[in-house]
Amino acid sequence: LGEQLEAARLHGETEQLRSALLASVSHDLRTPLTSMRGSIDSLLALGDAIPPDDRRELLEGTRNEAERLDRYIQNLLDMTRLGHGTLKLARDWVAPADIVGSALNRLRVVLAPLRVHTEVPPELPLLFVHAALIEQALINVLENAARFSPPQGRLELQVSVRDEQLCFAVADEGPGIPEDERAKIFDMFYTAARGDRGGQGTGLGLAICQGMIGAHGGRILVGDGIDGHGTCITLCLPLPTQPENESEAS
Repeated sequence: LGEQLEAARLHGETEQLRSALLASVSHDLRTPLTSMRGSIDSLLALGDAIPPDDRRELLEGTRNEAERLDRYIQNLLDMTRLGHGTLKLARDWVAPADIVGSALNRLRVVLAPLRVHTEVPPELPLLFVHAALIEQALINVLENAARFSPPQGRLELQVSVRDEQLCFAVADEGPGIPEDERAKIFDMFYTAARGDRGGQGTGLGLAICQGMIGAHGGRILVGDGIDGHGTCITLCLPLPTQPENESEAS
């Protein structure tokens, strides 16, 4: 009887998780698709009757929604691979500045309404990581911070070395997260008002960060944001012994 009760409990949790996944994915994939379809229908129906500036705006909006959709799908794929242990770490030496530059470039539209300040010292040590995964983790944190930031709010990204770790700290001026809820933001489908969903999102972004950073032997810290307001999420990665003759090799 005990085994039957446990099996029933696990089945109930599985169905709850499946329902949450379907509800989240159906909403968060359909929203950009609806926007893209509306823009395309307008272009097809009106064509040259649309002023060039408006036509360009529709096309740029469609591109932005396509990029947003791509990030959602990538998050789902990464979460699946992490859950099944099939995500392979193709490590290589990479400069932290390159990761930051690529992440900011991919999120240029998302971050455009904010005042972004970056602090990346020139003489940082190299990381030996799967660069695409660390970049995606940083993108998820930046996008999450942008979603909760007020218009024209400040967003700070600082890279530093702490206790033989290299850390990417992202601080915002959003509503913040109470201390008793900070551990929950790394749960899949976390739905609290201040959690990893905001007005939109699958609730997977920070859960994936936890998996990606953890796979590299790192950790994630959550604290107060700018001037004690908002949230600061810090990705910390262990620093390996640096390669010899790096300057000669380059």
